[in-house]
Amino acid sequence: MKKLAIASGLVLAMGLATGVQAHEQNAGYWDETPNGTVWKTGTGGCWRHGFWKEENAIDGCAGYKAPMAEAPAPAAEEDPAPAPMSVVEKHIVYFDFDSSDAGDVSDISSYINSLTTVTSVKLVGHADRIGSNAYNDALSQKRVEAVSAALQSGGVSSSAISTDAMGEGAPAKSCEGLRGATLIDCLRANRRVEVEISGTK
Repeated sequence: MKKLAIASGLVLAMGLATGVQAHEQNAGYWDETPNGTVWKTGTGGCWRHGFWKEENAIDGCAGYKAPMAEAPAPAAEEDPAPAPMSVVEKHIVYFDFDSSDAGDVSDISSYINSLTTVTSVKLVGHADRIGSNAYNDALSQKRVEAVSAALQSGGVSSSAISTDAMGEGAPAKSCEGLRGATLIDCLRANRRVEVEISGTK
């Protein structure tokens, strides 16, 4: 009679176990329907069924491994600012015969103003050989002063500008053997102000 009762108990337990199915989130464990609480053993462990796999392990049960957080994407590196580059640029302003009118020098002032820093703006005035030395010295001085004033009107700082006048002492052309209008036209290269700009950009 006892054997029959034990056998009946086993059959009933198996029937209950068979009727208790794991919820989807508890796949691999026996749980209570409908609240899905995983059954615990006498020692507090989770009760697995025969189809349990390692990937079925859940939080709070043996074998569970918390998912590793994804490493944050590396921050995009900003392109370093370009290093300043030293520059030296030269321009020439030409003048009409016996004139100190500098004309339009806005292209030169615009270039100077575009630089990150302006180290120096050196102006050297020249004249042709027609006329006396003293007259040509004074004329070359007037020319260099005219260019300096024009650059300052264009926004160039006076503190960056230095001036010198050489009269007819440093000709670009000699034009030997010519006379009159032909000579004047040939000597145009000597009627000039040289502009040397140093800075960084």
